[in-house]
Amino acid sequence: MMPTLSHADRGRTGGRTAAARMTPEQRRERARKAHLASAVAAVVNRAPELTTEQVAKLRAVFAPVVNG
Repeated sequence: MMPTLSHADRGRTGGRTAAARMTPEQRRERARKAHLASAVAAVVNRAPELTTEQVAKLRAVFAPVVNG
């Protein structure tokens, strides 16, 4: 009888299998996107702690994207 894997274990195994099938460039791109998503989440989650200057800087960077 095979041991039953948890959902997390199956996900971990699938992730390793997928990574093994990727080229180094694909793995780098996947890691780059994950890092960026983590950084955005950190800023959003800590938004109430941002200073006025930090908020102004974010607005200056993102205003052209939103308005244009």
